Amino acid sequence: MKTIKLLLSADPNFEKDALTRRLTEYLKNLRKTRLAKELIGDDEHSVDLGGDDFEKVATELSDGVALTWDDKWRIKKRVQRILQRRTEASGLGHLSEEEIQRLRPLMNEVRLVEPRDEHWVDETVAALHEEMPWMAAATNEVWRALRQNASSKDTIRLPPLLLSGPPGIGKSAWARRLSELLEIPRCEIDASLGGVGFSVAGTERGWSSAQPGRPLETILQHRVGNPLIVVDEICKAQSGTSDRGAHHAFSDSLLSFLEPATAVAWECPYYRTKFDMSHISWILTANDASRVPEPLVNRCTVIELRALTCKQLRGFASRQAARMELSEASLDAIERVIEHSMDERGHSLSLRNVIRMLHRAVALENRATHH
Repeated sequence: MKTIKLLLSADPNFEKDALTRRLTEYLKNLRKTRLAKELIGDDEHSVDLGGDDFEKVATELSDGVALTWDDKWRIKKRVQRILQRRTEASGLGHLSEEEIQRLRPLMNEVRLVEPRDEHWVDETVAALHEEMPWMAAATNEVWRALRQNASSKDTIRLPPLLLSGPPGIGKSAWARRLSELLEIPRCEIDASLGGVGFSVAGTERGWSSAQPGRPLETILQHRVGNPLIVVDEICKAQSGTSDRGAHHAFSDSLLSFLEPATAVAWECPYYRTKFDMSHISWILTANDASRVPEPLVNRCTVIELRALTCKQLRGFASRQAARMELSEASLDAIERVIEHSMDERGHSLSLRNVIRMLHRAVALENRATHH
């Protein structure tokens, strides 16, 4: 299992009790040795005594050495100064002890998920393609990247992908299923819900809504350093200007993650310290790639996808019905709805409509029967 240290700061180590015990024992031993020397003296009878003799006498005197209240107070102050200097040297002196404790898992070794081998990659990608064959262009791109990861004994890390295509064809559903098959944590961020990227990068302290970004929160929650982050509707992302004239854009927040040089030492606005976020895999979705800011497009592999046909929707419904153990009657009803949903322009139901019908059919078949 591969691991990595994601927080690029030293661990200040807040083991107060251990440090207090260490200083207490040191002071006791120091005083026992001094007391032993005073008792033995330096006359003609003690000139032949060695260090072992002093230690034996000091050990016998151990019960007679007690620390005063003043000694304990001085030790406490010394421990506080040591810990404060350790924290300042670590670069985390501006954080509270509670916040440092929360980040401590990232100071140690965080797990990175690896592909088992090339055969496992082939089987995983084949399962994904079987479920959603119309996403073949995206699936092939992932397959090549995972094959490269497996052959080089690397961890799972996909190149940034931008899936562009009509709404309702399953771009987000494909990304969700991919994370499930790869067994890596996933975080979904909807860029169309407003905001200027705070959900990605986090918010600086001083705001009432100050908090870390969702990618960092996902890593902290699962303690896995290479999750899959899905950003939906990136073509609808917003930008804004503050009262002071500062420009903020969703795309700017993303760029610091997609650019390898900045991702490897990315500074969190909330914690104000640096993390290695270069192992994250990113999938962006858009209905129209031409509306995505050019700097983002230049850092992604753009995959153009087409609208779904009735045949593809029926095939998806059939495969999912078999997985859900739906009856033939329920599947026939869903397929008839799909067939008759085609309008005069050739548009059919979306994938999410079909998924909703499948789950509704499961609920109806499993409901209790009243007699």
